[in-house]
Amino acid sequence: MEDLYRKRQEEKARSRAKDEERLARGEVSPSELQHQNFAFKKVRADRVGFVKSREPKSIKFLSL
Repeated sequence: MEDLYRKRQEEKARSRAKDEERLARGEVSPSELQHQNFAFKKVRADRVGFVKSREPKSIKFLSL
């Protein structure tokens, strides 16, 4: 499991380095790169709705 975590970290580092190189060469703008890296870019907003989880306004503690 630890090996998978390390490999994922290395993969992400390579991806970030590649993105920095593309920005430095002017291949993409920062906004284009952000759009390309957006995790849910292929999700259709008219089909899927994201709802903020509702948290209680106050937390009541019970005394025992």
